[in-house]
Amino acid sequence: MKNTARWIAVALMLLTPVYALMAATTGKIAGRIIDMDTNEPLPAVNVVIVGTTLGATTDLDGNYFILNIPPGSYSVKASMVGYKEVTVRNVLVQTDLTSRLDFDLEPTILEAGEEVVVVAEKPLIEKDVTASRVTTTGANLARMPVDEMEDILSLTAGAVEEDGNLHIRGGRNREV
Repeated sequence: MKNTARWIAVALMLLTPVYALMAATTGKIAGRIIDMDTNEPLPAVNVVIVGTTLGATTDLDGNYFILNIPPGSYSVKASMVGYKEVTVRNVLVQTDLTSRLDFDLEPTILEAGEEVVVVAEKPLIEKDVTASRVTTTGANLARMPVDEMEDILSLTAGAVEEDGNLHIRGGRNREV
């Protein structure tokens, strides 16, 4: 028992300085981003350290901070749709210090020749859904021989029209 306590004490003494050294090996970049024309803070601006996976997004007041940055010199980029991208080079990060870096972003207009393409995919099987559901796209609706909403529902699996009343999944006409 006495021998085990001694080993635990030795291990704690050896590990404590390692954690103290690790805690003091990074710095921080913080700042505020505003609109150059109006001086209003800009929320949701992406701020990234070029060439790394480190970055942040500004809050509602335009403030951001990036933590746990190894000491060194970096290029920091701020970007937001509708504003010109700004990159500041040679931003010095020092151990246990906060480097202040503010940005003034200039509004820009997307040119007619520029296009923004957003692509999203829907999973084939949604594991979290606990009920059956049918999704119909606009392209599918355009190909259907229907004029009214009731006609679309009557062509849907699980829906039956009887005596002018629509029954979904065996329920009454007023139940959904």
